[in-house]
Amino acid sequence: MKPIDAEDLFLTNLCLIDRAIGYVCRRNRIDRDEGEEFGSYVKFKLIESNYAIIRKFEGRSTLSTYMTTVIQRMFFQYRVQMWGKWRPSAEARRIGDKGITLERLLSRDGFTYSEAVAILTSGSNPAFTISEIEAMYLRLPVRQPRPMLVPAIENGDNGPVVEQELFSAERAALARRAAAVIDEAMSSMDAEDQMILRMRFWNGRKVPDIGRSLHLDDKKLYKRIDKLLAQLKFALEQAGVPCDAVCELLDHPDHELSFAFSAAEGKAEFRHSKRVQVAGAAKGS
Repeated sequence: MKPIDAEDLFLTNLCLIDRAIGYVCRRNRIDRDEGEEFGSYVKFKLIESNYAIIRKFEGRSTLSTYMTTVIQRMFFQYRVQMWGKWRPSAEARRIGDKGITLERLLSRDGFTYSEAVAILTSGSNPAFTISEIEAMYLRLPVRQPRPMLVPAIENGDNGPVVEQELFSAERAALARRAAAVIDEAMSSMDAEDQMILRMRFWNGRKVPDIGRSLHLDDKKLYKRIDKLLAQLKFALEQAGVPCDAVCELLDHPDHELSFAFSAAEGKAEFRHSKRVQVAGAAKGS
């Protein structure tokens, strides 16, 4: 094959390269700002070492296919550089490729459970079903960053900013104390009770949805959640954290309630991140 002019091939196919970058960005749900940064990264890599990547093109496929494959691999390298290398959990590996894909969306890419379901079940012939995603989700350990609990109703207080700053540190200390108490209380619960609370308050799932996922009766589940919340309330009060103080925490977004829960297997602690409503308890939607 006649040697190619790599620079000329690059310059005359910039539109094709941009389309391939756009396809990879859409496929991996990259927003516009990060997409522009990734596009610059790709073009730098293509030019690097005297167009070494382009000179490797041998014409065995179309240039469009070649560039799309190359740019997708670049995306993985780019994410490793930005975030560090991500590895699936032991449970995800036991489930297989589908389990790894789901865990990657949730713990590496930062999608919510609902977003992951929408991604994996989209298209005319999706490779995943909602029921198998739910079954895998219940088996996967929690690996997400820590949750932030926020109030169900926006704080309508328009008081002075100075007052908010004055008590922010005090609320932060109280938040850490409350979170530690809840951690300890939840660690004593069985795995299914922990899962129910996670699904209800960390993932914002409705009680009927939780019932269907765990094959539990709705009416009994409402009572069970109320009982679990009563246990948490009792634990907080026993530790000297009154409920009105917790309500005060939830009315201010200037602190973080961070939780660590023991995984079902092993002694490792996993952190999760989800901004969810905690007011309203089991009743309601």
